[in-house]
Amino acid sequence: MRVVPYQNFLIVFLFLFIGSCSCFAQEHDPITIHLIGDSTMADYSDNYDPGKDYMQTRYPLTGWGQVFQALFTKKSVTLLSNLIQGDSVVVSNKARGGRSTRTFFQQGHWAEVYKAIKPNDLVMMQFGHNDASKSKPERYVNVRGYKEFLRLFVTQTRQKGGIPIILTPVPRNYPWEKGILKDVHKEYDSAPKDVAQEMGVLLIDLNTLARDFFTKKGKSYVSKHYYMNLPPNTFKAYPKGENDNTHFQVEGAAVVAQIVFDALIELSQHSPKPYTIATTYEKLKKDYPHIQPLTLVNNPSCITIKDIPYRQTIQQTLRADVFIPNSGKGQYGSVLLVHGGGWISGSKENLKPLAQRLAENGYVAVSVNYSLSTVAQFPAAVIDLKAAIKWMRAHSNEFKIDPERIAILGASAGAQLATLVGVSASNPMFFDGNKEFKDKVQGVINIDGITSFIHPDARESEIAGKWLGGLQDENFNNWRLASALEYVDNNSPPILFVNSSQDRFHAGRDDMISKLNSYQIYSEVHTLQQSPHSFWLVHPWFQPTLNHCLEFLDKIW
Repeated sequence: MRVVPYQNFLIVFLFLFIGSCSCFAQEHDPITIHLIGDSTMADYSDNYDPGKDYMQTRYPLTGWGQVFQALFTKKSVTLLSNLIQGDSVVVSNKARGGRSTRTFFQQGHWAEVYKAIKPNDLVMMQFGHNDASKSKPERYVNVRGYKEFLRLFVTQTRQKGGIPIILTPVPRNYPWEKGILKDVHKEYDSAPKDVAQEMGVLLIDLNTLARDFFTKKGKSYVSKHYYMNLPPNTFKAYPKGENDNTHFQVEGAAVVAQIVFDALIELSQHSPKPYTIATTYEKLKKDYPHIQPLTLVNNPSCITIKDIPYRQTIQQTLRADVFIPNSGKGQYGSVLLVHGGGWISGSKENLKPLAQRLAENGYVAVSVNYSLSTVAQFPAAVIDLKAAIKWMRAHSNEFKIDPERIAILGASAGAQLATLVGVSASNPMFFDGNKEFKDKVQGVINIDGITSFIHPDARESEIAGKWLGGLQDENFNNWRLASALEYVDNNSPPILFVNSSQDRFHAGRDDMISKLNSYQIYSEVHTLQQSPHSFWLVHPWFQPTLNHCLEFLDKIW
């Protein structure tokens, strides 16, 4: 297999016609949960002090991350199926005592974590205790800086395809007022909430959850059993005893770890289900037992350049995979591929098989991620895709793209987006700030996506509402503005519709075709009989879908 990082892509072209690569590899590694934070999270037993015996020098001091791994059994991981892809989890605890967000970054701990992040890994970040330490300038970070470093960790986690989760700081064992444990962190508790809201990041409000739990247990029990308040002559590491209302004993760490795990379950239950080739096959095979999953096979006839940054937003770095035919000279027609997933899930990985086969047949295929509704609402994704088209034109020489032959292909929600992008060229509402290149495409391929949210046949509801800023009766204007049918005019490109036998995904299609006909703009429709939605992700419908796409592209070019 030869998958090429972007920074080396120019070298690849020296070997474009003599090299070979495989376009895909399947990952079987367990999901890693990377823990970054301070002493309340750290693992003191894992060679924390090289050459020293934990039981002699620190026990019973225990960070909650130290006991986190034990909670991830094969059975319990199933409760996290919307967050964890697979049935195996490895906890990598890189938290260190005395670290603020700034010192964790400056001392190289974050660089180590960043290097290790794989797609779909979780990065759980809990800071605040040391950031707020004004009396210790070597670690202190003001609230503004605290937020900036959290944003950095979030952005770079997303760059690697990981899932960031922000935690508010764990409580200290004070102040207690009338039997209630109060918040001591103040603005260092609200800051991570602000960042999570701003960047669309999953949040665990550990400060509140733990304080509520501790309050129910009572000050006396919590002080004695949870925090490091130790009597003398009890533990070898603390012969004089200890009076510490910040760090945990074993029982306290276990309680906090369980609170975090339960919060992960809650997040999973309210997170969109993963939308992948594998999950689609598992879902469909019950009703369509004859289907077969797509296999990612080695193939020497394309060059693959992975994870190229094409756009930087406030929230994240958006990336593309480029598949280039490994034969011939000159420039090729190209296709921008837009994955589905209800505007709330999915990734560019879903369209890898289609991208690879397009490249086999002489087209440059560019598969991209875009802003999901969990990160930014309409029209962010539309603007992202228009930026991707301009990026393709800007890099047409490097990627062998003919800038006058660019089509956009989308599936499901991606088809809705692709069609909207295709019929709204140069619309100022979707301007990305780049005046140098055009966003116009020369063809649209709509694979089972609606063209109107407000058509009588449309049946979109809550999932669309998350992207459109409310349900139709709450934000009708966005539902109208996101409907491609509203933009069709004499400048619209030719369109191919490849549809399932599920009528709800055809909403607005026939009316769009009527409009296109009135302008004498070419369109065609192919309905795959007795096919489910997401048919393009399984056999036997993948090949007919590909064939229709190739025939359409050959026809318009």
